[in-house]
Amino acid sequence: MRSSAQMTVALLALAATPAAAQDASFGCKVLLCAAASTPSWTGIPYCVPVMQQLFKQLAMGKPWPVCSEGNASAPGYEPYEPCAPGKVSVRQNDEGHFITDEQGGQCTALVADNDPRFKELNCEAGHACIDPNALERRIGREKPYYVDLAYGGQTKRFWFSLNGAD
Repeated sequence: MRSSAQMTVALLALAATPAAAQDASFGCKVLLCAAASTPSWTGIPYCVPVMQQLFKQLAMGKPWPVCSEGNASAPGYEPYEPCAPGKVSVRQNDEGHFITDEQGGQCTALVADNDPRFKELNCEAGHACIDPNALERRIGREKPYYVDLAYGGQTKRFWFSLNGAD
């Protein structure tokens, strides 16, 4: 994981022309502030009004601002850590059935058709069989938002939080 200073240097190095942070586009200011850690953006006086403006704009339905100079993707959101190996993410649908879903809030094992529980759970051949008795709560991410940054011929995913937690 890159430090806040390394990330800031990498992002500024991607800019088309050398510029001070205050001259950056609003989208790049947001990216630089969101990328801050130790301290987070809440501990950087320059960043507090930038992030407050972001929250106001998002609350009014405006899109996330773009930082084209930074070669950053649109922001993504993954609220949960991945399920443990051998488990899948599930959620309950409107009919009360559990279905696999990457953003689901629970993890469980799939039951194979040669497992005795397959028949006990009334599973159908050819369909994924989820054991509702083995559900586990997924662990929430401390930093659920991300952007993919392209630099030096590589793309790296950078995770951040909008609540300012380090």
